[in-house]
Amino acid sequence: MIQIRRHFRVWLAPVAVSAAAFGLAVPAQAQSAVPSRAAGTPVTSTQSLQSLVGHAPAGGKRWIVNDPVAYGQAVRSKEWVRTPSGLSDTGCVFHVPDHATVTNGLIRLPSGATHQLKPCEYPTLAYPGAAKAGVTKPSASEPGATAAAGGPCGFAKGGDYWAASCYGSQPTWVTSMVQDQAVPSNAAKTGALIFLWGGLEDGKGDTLLQDVLTWGANGNIVTNPDIWYVTPWYLWANTSVIGPSIHVHPVDTIVQSLTASDCNSSGDCTWVLKATDTTLGTSTSYTVGSEVPFTLVLGAVMEVPSGEGCVETPTNGHAAFRNLVMEGNTGTITPDWGNNTPDPQCSVSITTTPTAADILWKP
Repeated sequence: MIQIRRHFRVWLAPVAVSAAAFGLAVPAQAQSAVPSRAAGTPVTSTQSLQSLVGHAPAGGKRWIVNDPVAYGQAVRSKEWVRTPSGLSDTGCVFHVPDHATVTNGLIRLPSGATHQLKPCEYPTLAYPGAAKAGVTKPSASEPGATAAAGGPCGFAKGGDYWAASCYGSQPTWVTSMVQDQAVPSNAAKTGALIFLWGGLEDGKGDTLLQDVLTWGANGNIVTNPDIWYVTPWYLWANTSVIGPSIHVHPVDTIVQSLTASDCNSSGDCTWVLKATDTTLGTSTSYTVGSEVPFTLVLGAVMEVPSGEGCVETPTNGHAAFRNLVMEGNTGTITPDWGNNTPDPQCSVSITTTPTAADILWKP
């Protein structure tokens, strides 16, 4: 059996006050303003966790630390949660209810009540040993990889990416991305945390919109280690905002949609993040007011931040993405994907067309 590189596994402490183990968490109380979301190259460091706290770089840049010592300290503290960009302190991850709005660091609830996001004073910690963290445009010389014709494209630093397709859409900025995703089979053995998603990034890779199909327990986002669920994520710098998770089942079809409106001439828009299980008729959504245009597309991504063996992956060995439709400010976008396997565990591979993708592996 092919073995996955060993990672720490831990039941993390709640992100915020939870209304239910599989439900919402109440947003934090009013705090001072969140740092500026100025784009910039993520900053990396190799210092201990204690020496890093409270020393975030200026300008709201994404702050990534790739250091097994700091990572181990964070896991032992049980006050960190796994995100699609790496391990984050619970004070940097905020829950919002269905139909909430997040703009300029302010959460507005459906009731009209508002809560200001607390500034994040902690780095995002890269998963130990993550191969090629922060991969940009894939090399055409890499087996099975093709360069993205639309320009450079990158993955958010800090993750453990098995496979991904990416596309740079410049000079067009994206106004909508909708695709179907089939829920894979369950794993033969529980224990892994698996993220399957498509999403949009700004040109610097500091801001990300995504609907994430997830397997496995992750803090109080979902505590059951043996189910699939979908959660919308909005990540910028080192702060994450997540909507309610909905429980889904193998063979269900999930429609993941990121849709913009009220865009200005620079591509700053109001976005609705929505995921719908068409089999069950359930959905989750909330609204984000962005301050950046989204010009990079991640079409199909498999990310496994925690796992101890290929037996912990879905038994059908297949993640299918279909019926992708993308629009930009100049019309329909037809992507020419660059495919890559930055961390090729379990013989993982990825193939794409302009409207579909298949990620395969050996369970």
